[in-house]
Amino acid sequence: MWKPWEWAGVSQAVALANARDGATELSRRRVEREDVEIFLAGHELELRSETVRRVGAG
Repeated sequence: MWKPWEWAGVSQAVALANARDGATELSRRRVEREDVEIFLAGHELELRSETVRRVGAG
């Protein structure tokens, strides 16, 4: 049976769980974004050095 006087406590517990899940997901996305940015920066350097080699050899 539903107990209206327990609603606030249950609501608060659900809100905290949602906030924790959201913070965890956001943290994962930040890490993924940083990994992608690091990869792209390294890849860009590789492309530049390859272009310099081709221009110098040509």
